[in-house]
Amino acid sequence: MQDLWIWLSIAAAACQAVRTAAQKRLNEKVSTLATTYVRSAFGLPILLVYLVAILLLVDPRYPEFSPLFLFHAACGAGAQVIATATLIALFRVRGFAVASILNKVDVVLIAILGSLFFSEDISASGALALLTVLSGIFLLSASPAARKAELVPATASKPAPAVPPVSSNWLAVSCAIFFALSFLFMREATLSVGEGHFLWRGAWAVMVSVVMQAVVLGIWLLWRQPGVFAKLWANRRGAALVGVSSAAGSMAWFSAFALQNASYVRAVAQVEVLFTLLISHLYFKERLTRLEITGTFLTLAGVLMFRLAA
Repeated sequence: MQDLWIWLSIAAAACQAVRTAAQKRLNEKVSTLATTYVRSAFGLPILLVYLVAILLLVDPRYPEFSPLFLFHAACGAGAQVIATATLIALFRVRGFAVASILNKVDVVLIAILGSLFFSEDISASGALALLTVLSGIFLLSASPAARKAELVPATASKPAPAVPPVSSNWLAVSCAIFFALSFLFMREATLSVGEGHFLWRGAWAVMVSVVMQAVVLGIWLLWRQPGVFAKLWANRRGAALVGVSSAAGSMAWFSAFALQNASYVRAVAQVEVLFTLLISHLYFKERLTRLEITGTFLTLAGVLMFRLAA
């Protein structure tokens, strides 16, 4: 049980890598907000089945739905929607791998904001592990492959981005801030939902948050973009992949948050970068540079150090 949160964080990172790639592809066919909506709407049925299973097998109780819990769930849901929409917008300006790496500084923001305003308690060994992971991410972001992705000239098939580089940097910063806030509020939601098994707390927190997202975004799209639902149905296979991977990732995220600090969970989840590099190497047949290999080992070393920090 002591190391379970680490495995849950790694599983969440793997699901997020798949979901993010699927969202990028879906965004080529539907709007950014519709792409953001898919993760909650198509993942909701799976999460409902998961919650019923938890009620039957773990704990049949219902939470009290205190104002504090609903506040944390709403803030986490809202911040996650903004972060996801910003990340998808960032994909239009930067490449997939580069955009994914640029928002990884959220792990530092989580540690800082969590220590100052939330219930995060960072130990000295935890801080060292966090910095080790961050060093690995910086090396990966400084790799020649990442720079090459930034410097590819515009062509007829790949026009120049409509947003200048400075705007993409602001998008990356905004994305990292809102992801950090979403993870911190999600962690608080699992703590304020009530006493109980970590799976029970995580299941209720994720269910309430995703319902809020699905309802609010659904109403907005019905009002502002009513025709998008037909497009989503026409692209239901891609939307279903986003929904399934998102639901599986959410189960893992909230279960991990119920067990451990958000900053630790998010730092371990930086292995998502390794999944991206692995796909790049195996599927696209791209070779890893020495800088990328060094960054990979540093990231893995930092993740392993969390076993001592926890």
